[in-house]
Amino acid sequence: MTRDRQSLQSWYRKAMLRRIQELVALRGAVQRQEPGAGDKLRQIAQALRGSGGTFGFAQLSATAALVETTTDRDAIRRLEGLVAQLWNVAGEGAEGLRNRFDWLGCAAMGPVAGMATRVGEEDLARSWSSVAREAGIDESELAHRVADYLGIEVANLKTLGRAAQRLVPEALMASERIVPLCENSASITIATSEPVSLPLELEIQRLTGRVPAFAVAPPAAIEAVLESLSERRGGAAIEAGQTGASSEARGDRSPGRASAGAAAHPAQPSPAAAELPGPAGGPDPWDGRSVLVVDDEASSRLLVRSLLEKRGFVTIEARDGVEALEAMQRDGSIGLAIVDLNMPRMDGLELIWELRDARQWRHLPVIVVTGEKDEVLETQIMEEGADDYIRKPVDPKLFLARVEATLRRTGVRGST
Repeated sequence: MTRDRQSLQSWYRKAMLRRIQELVALRGAVQRQEPGAGDKLRQIAQALRGSGGTFGFAQLSATAALVETTTDRDAIRRLEGLVAQLWNVAGEGAEGLRNRFDWLGCAAMGPVAGMATRVGEEDLARSWSSVAREAGIDESELAHRVADYLGIEVANLKTLGRAAQRLVPEALMASERIVPLCENSASITIATSEPVSLPLELEIQRLTGRVPAFAVAPPAAIEAVLESLSERRGGAAIEAGQTGASSEARGDRSPGRASAGAAAHPAQPSPAAAELPGPAGGPDPWDGRSVLVVDDEASSRLLVRSLLEKRGFVTIEARDGVEALEAMQRDGSIGLAIVDLNMPRMDGLELIWELRDARQWRHLPVIVVTGEKDEVLETQIMEEGADDYIRKPVDPKLFLARVEATLRRTGVRGST
């Protein structure tokens, strides 16, 4: 950069202090949605979009363009985001750091009183703590005040959607300390302690193709959820129990014998299964491994189990995804999962996500069996990690043929 360019940028940074004062003076009117306040905000954003590009501040230009399109309902949140962005441009060293989180003080004390609140000493978490302490409230109450001030929701961190989590890269979740909560075809809800971050808003929209809706939570609550998700991604949810049977134990297993604590069943052929001949030479012990049958309907489990056990497979039953994970913790012999799609507590799709996120079961073959007849859903199931998809009512011969084909294709079992 030439000296003239540097001088121009230095001048521009000082000019941004005046823009900050202009936006701060506009806070109350925007929050009250006074006539003309939103238009004034958009005019300032339009000017910043042009000047930011001219003076080499591309991110400021991009975020100003976002504010330029804001609605009155979202105006105060984006105004605060623009103020924070301008402090990043104008503030150098501690001065910028002290002021970039002053929206917390406005939320806790009101737009005018909040300006006297000391915030942002080092980072966002410390800012939350210092503002809550100065306001005489806890951080949970501060989250509610932030939500009221910005016109957004308080995050419900108990409703974590795996579909939303799969849309947002883990690296972004870790670096920005955010938690995806839920999504649909148009939007995605993100829990964050910094809901005014306009660069984050743009990045999420770019990565997911959905409009982000921010919900606020204290930093400590966000950290606790991220730590829990990190443990689950490492397989802790599945590997906390038994991580696998020993080679001696596997060699001792045969059809009709189950490991201790596992709900394995001897063969009890149904009428449909009785019509099918077993493999030549008698049942194949399949190297001591078993099949996990997951379905909330007892009759469906009985049919699938009977078909499999007629062919020599040991089966283990579970009524939903939660019971399936518990069964895997108890029994390390499972070599195939046959999963219903619609189940209570944890459905088949969520179970697949859990399996694909765990090191131990990442490559376990999974066949989905369901009464759904939606071809788009079938494609989604395969994209999310299923190895095959079979529709109900189950045709016995076709079902067994596809089980054997899946095991051959995934390398779990050789040709029979």
